[in-house]
Amino acid sequence: MVSQHNVAAAPMTAEANLREQVQQRLRLDIVSGEVGPGTILSVPGLARTLGISTTPVREALLQLSDDGLLQPLRNRGFCVVEPTLEDLRNLFEVRLQLETSAFVKLVRSGLADVAELTRQADAIARAVRTRDVPLYLAADRAFHRELLSRAGNAVLTGIVMRLRDTMRLYGIGSPAGLARQEESVPEHYRIIALLQQGSETDAAALMHKHIMDWEPIFSDYLKAPRDGAVRA
Repeated sequence: MVSQHNVAAAPMTAEANLREQVQQRLRLDIVSGEVGPGTILSVPGLARTLGISTTPVREALLQLSDDGLLQPLRNRGFCVVEPTLEDLRNLFEVRLQLETSAFVKLVRSGLADVAELTRQADAIARAVRTRDVPLYLAADRAFHRELLSRAGNAVLTGIVMRLRDTMRLYGIGSPAGLARQEESVPEHYRIIALLQQGSETDAAALMHKHIMDWEPIFSDYLKAPRDGAVRA
């Protein structure tokens, strides 16, 4: 079932956008593997767990379905889609091309104001020290969104963030995943340094490593045998 720890980790308020909150929580659980492939999510069940009405839950699940993370099942709910190795490799290929292009463009022009990037890099380092995977994911996403937005191409930023939000991060909390998180901490600071003074060649090489060193961790998880789906 969907864990109370993950989906209902914080109270929801009437003032907040409930659909957005549900969507963000479920997206994190799905992409991190906490809610695994084949899991069936029901609107009434989730609404009861969260203590809210069914409308924001249904809207959130429909959006995640549009994003390719869930598949609607007639009269049953929504099923978490099983990704394939080919899907994963295709996502890595496109992300690598787009994010490297944006980073190289930024390095070419230079960037003086790196305060927000540094703040997020510090948050990433703090998350790794405390082994807070959700914080790591949130800070890493914020870092790369800020980086991409500085390239001045809103279409590219939107595409890459959508790719990042649908990429399965299976194994990120495994020993190999935690080790990779530690390795990524100085890489984020190196990205900032190159923005201020660096070569396009170094930028391309760093972004290749920064993205592609995650690929074998996620791939190994998909190759490994897993238990049957848990229903919620």
